[in-house]
Amino acid sequence: MSVSNKINPHALDEAQCPSEMFEIMEHPTESFDPYNDKPVSTNSFATRAESHAKGLWHCSVHIWIVKSPSLVLLQKRSLNKDTFPGSSLAGRWDISSAGHIEAGKSPLEAAHAEVAEELGIDLKSTHIFNRGLQHAFVIPAEQAPLGGCNAYEHVYFLHLNENSELKLSLGTEEVTEVTWMDSAKLIESLRSGDDNFAPRSKQYVVAMEKYINTMNVKRSD
Repeated sequence: MSVSNKINPHALDEAQCPSEMFEIMEHPTESFDPYNDKPVSTNSFATRAESHAKGLWHCSVHIWIVKSPSLVLLQKRSLNKDTFPGSSLAGRWDISSAGHIEAGKSPLEAAHAEVAEELGIDLKSTHIFNRGLQHAFVIPAEQAPLGGCNAYEHVYFLHLNENSELKLSLGTEEVTEVTWMDSAKLIESLRSGDDNFAPRSKQYVVAMEKYINTMNVKRSD
């Protein structure tokens, strides 16, 4: 992996825009199935600032980049972020790339935009990933009380082709650093609530571990 010092042309000029609009969703049911159910719209909209202040349910997209045999790319969040930035001295490690889904955009469109803005990857022109974005699950995460927000998290995985090099250009308003981490170590850090990592719900960690284990079984076949 290499990180370029060149300016990322897709990067945002600020860590977030308080006035961006989100589609507001119904509160999740207790029986919500991460593999089959979808968020239900209220047919109403609110700004990012209002959504976060009032704990309104909206949608986000998460993209995990994985590399054989069991490595996962992590980004360190900028201290400028309004959710889970970390302490005053250091940002928290988090998903390879992630962001909110603006009103009018699909989860897939948002995923393409986020990896471009944060990592400088144009998925439409690169051929370093096997089969492109793979949708894994949707998790309703009530994290407003923890310093985050209440969002349905649409989770995707990108599998780096063997012998392909990952070349990145960071959107420095949002991301300060990237690193590879062993997936088992990452899962354990998330499960234990390590404060160096942006928190993820128990349901999220279980679903992620299941996906990675399935991925490793398929690779060994």
